[in-house]
Amino acid sequence: MEVIERPPLLRALWRGATARCPRCGSNRIYKYWVSMVADCPRCGMHFERSEGYWLGAMLINLAVTMGTFLVVLILGIVLTWPDVPWTGLLVTVIAVNALVPIVFHPIARTLWVAIERHFRSRSEAYE
Repeated sequence: MEVIERPPLLRALWRGATARCPRCGSNRIYKYWVSMVADCPRCGMHFERSEGYWLGAMLINLAVTMGTFLVVLILGIVLTWPDVPWTGLLVTVIAVNALVPIVFHPIARTLWVAIERHFRSRSEAYE
């Protein structure tokens, strides 16, 4: 295994946002859409550090979902005012709230790994 230095924060975040390993950039870290491997196949970084580790990823996913919900809701109201189609808008925002967390799940996990590992001390960040 090659020794890989800790990447700068923006590079690690970009790798996380593209669902790649924040340390080395490998894109083979998901077996399936929602099933992440335990260790990066390229650099060997272990992803899940302890029980409850993914709560940060859940928070990121929730924030993105709620932000998307608000944008869709406000745009729907603004673009159709004064005759807002409330039923159609309701169906649309429910669909957004159902699909965004599923689609964004792998990105939220890799973003969380990038954020969490960057802000750990240098000695334990990329064990």
